[in-house]
Amino acid sequence: MNNKNIKVLHIISSLEQGGAERQLVELVKRNNNHAICQLFGKNIFETETKKNKILLFNLNIKKNILAILSLYKLYGIIKKYKPEIIHTWMYHSSLIEVLLRKMIFSTKIPLIWGLRCSNMDMRHYSTMLNIFILGCKYFSNAPNLIINNSKEGQKFHKNLGFKNKNIVIHNGIDHKKFTFNKSQRIKFREKYNISEDAKVFLCVGRNDPMKDHNTLITAFNKIRESNSSSYLILAGSKTQNIKSVPGLLTLGMCKDINIVYSASDIIVSSSAFGEGFSNALAEGMASSLIPIATNVGDSKYIVGDVGKIVAPRNIDKLFLAMQEVLNMDDNLFQKKKSFARERIKKKFSITKMIISYDDVYKNIIGSTFK
Repeated sequence: MNNKNIKVLHIISSLEQGGAERQLVELVKRNNNHAICQLFGKNIFETETKKNKILLFNLNIKKNILAILSLYKLYGIIKKYKPEIIHTWMYHSSLIEVLLRKMIFSTKIPLIWGLRCSNMDMRHYSTMLNIFILGCKYFSNAPNLIINNSKEGQKFHKNLGFKNKNIVIHNGIDHKKFTFNKSQRIKFREKYNISEDAKVFLCVGRNDPMKDHNTLITAFNKIRESNSSSYLILAGSKTQNIKSVPGLLTLGMCKDINIVYSASDIIVSSSAFGEGFSNALAEGMASSLIPIATNVGDSKYIVGDVGKIVAPRNIDKLFLAMQEVLNMDDNLFQKKKSFARERIKKKFSITKMIISYDDVYKNIIGSTFK
């Protein structure tokens, strides 16, 4: 069977802005025989899903007693669509699908789990999320295969006691979309009164304890003491709620994040924990930004020898790395930008990711994984 003809139903909580959501949309765009079912209603990729004629089911689950009826609705979607493989993304959809198949329908449809995080610090999150993770651990022999997007994520779930076969497929980055655009850079900087010769740091990620914006902002405040013309941009859900300091620009959620990449010079991933494969780090590098990242998830592998890796939650180490990049002579600075883009094109292409997933689907149907 041609793997392009394999019917796959992807189930995910929602299509809000995020790395997993972006990767799923990129995958299904290139596989017309796939469909997406989202449990909740938000879809920031609506224009893209419509443009690419992606079949999208929406359960619109409400967080009340009526949610149980949505399980029956999901059963109806599966029965009508008749997928040859079900691929769930992250904990909520994985556990809900397993509970459904235990209660209602047969386990003959092969199941893949896609798990994205690494060393989560659950003290920062709800009891309900802990329950979902423990539930997934308990039922982790149910899927035919578990796919992590990072080596550290694979190690994390094995150490937690997840039982089934577990592989890694790194994220793929569309380097044609994420590329430097000078005219976008000029327009953005004019809009926010940022001079062309100013060095701009960028951190892309939701306002969440995992992203550790506090450490980054404190390090940036030290940078401003000797580099008052530098800027820090924070982009991502609810970053607009972060208290302003001199040189800090908080944009909130950005649909056209590629424009912000072009306006910047240095991409920073300051995560304290939990990161698997940072899409923002890799997208920034594809856009010719010099990377600085904490040693969380697979960031060290993504960055390679192009940028700087520092310990998480360490203000001084992060400050020194930021300062060292700022102090590079212009020739080296421009070379590092070029090297960053070339590393992403070579190691983490969207084509490589698509081929890896398609091979998995083909092997699942061919009963390679049991």
